Amino acid sequence: MRLFVALQLSNGTIQEIEEWRKPLIRKYSDLRWVRDDQLHVTLRFLGDREPGQVIDQMRDLCLEELLPVEYTLSGIGQFGNPPSVLWLSGKFSSNLFSIVRLLDSIPDEEGKTGGSRRFTPHITLARIRRGASCPNIAFSRQIAGVSNAIHLVSSNLTPGGPIYTTLFSIR
Repeated sequence: MRLFVALQLSNGTIQEIEEWRKPLIRKYSDLRWVRDDQLHVTLRFLGDREPGQVIDQMRDLCLEELLPVEYTLSGIGQFGNPPSVLWLSGKFSSNLFSIVRLLDSIPDEEGKTGGSRRFTPHITLARIRRGASCPNIAFSRQIAGVSNAIHLVSSNLTPGGPIYTTLFSIR
């Protein structure tokens, strides 16, 4: 099962993001916009792993002691050359980085633990189709929120986009 660990965004944050991007979705319909119920901060991608093993490992980390995570979203950016992902980021409380360091101890599908990658907390807003240009979009606001949950999520890739299912939550 294709798994990742995600920080849940508050409902207020998701509503504010949706309010801001609603006109952008109409204007830039060539982008593959992430559905509002799929907005999150990916903390660790694990790939094809057995959920039961990962759940046991997550429980052992006592991640609930590091919640809540506070954040202020204030910037927009792109990943890739040419850009393939449009994202939103900002400042996150230091306990987010402690959570990520702990999650790095969980092996991915290749048996590798983290630590070698540079973690940039972000929310994927849209994917840019190959050959399409990335619009220059401004984000001139700040969205503050608090996250009280970490989820283990399965991702089933389909032609219509990914289908996410929460398998386990820490609150």
